[in-house]
Amino acid sequence: MKKILFIALAAGFLFACKDDDDDTISQTTTETPITPVETELITTVQLIFTDSATNSVIDTVEFSDPDGQGGNAPTVETITINANQTYLVSTRFLDESDPNDIEDITLEIEEEDDEHLVCYEPADMMAISIERTDSDGTYEVGLNSKWRAAAASNTTLKLTLKHQPGVKDGSCGKGDTDVEVDFPLNIQ
Repeated sequence: MKKILFIALAAGFLFACKDDDDDTISQTTTETPITPVETELITTVQLIFTDSATNSVIDTVEFSDPDGQGGNAPTVETITINANQTYLVSTRFLDESDPNDIEDITLEIEEEDDEHLVCYEPADMMAISIERTDSDGTYEVGLNSKWRAAAASNTTLKLTLKHQPGVKDGSCGKGDTDVEVDFPLNIQ
């Protein structure tokens, strides 16, 4: 009797614990599958400074964390610019985690410009003014900008790339943060 009871329980358990590896959605279902958002790894942020008077590139300043968040400490270069000068700045985002396969995330941001915003927040608002000069057709993007340095100052500049699908309204408060860097800023 115990043997028959054990066999019945084991058979019931086998049928109840069926492994369902079929992750496909039936054609007859009305539910829309949810595709997870793939987040990009951004290991490098570059600021490319062009003199607005001569249109010549004068400096590239970089944040670099090739092993991503966690491992080795990142390197953050100091932005050094001249007082009372205007600069055109291009911002690039890269994934350099694999030196044999460097990915320019900037291209994806340009393709999805209606979902992205680069935010620039100087700690000393009197030291510098920054105007985003590119647009998605409705709102600014910030991959290109114009910087006007005021008097000499030592401060910091927080650069944040916001991902704002469906909520972009030109402000920096909404959406997810893809990357955020505090650059030392030296206006001389």
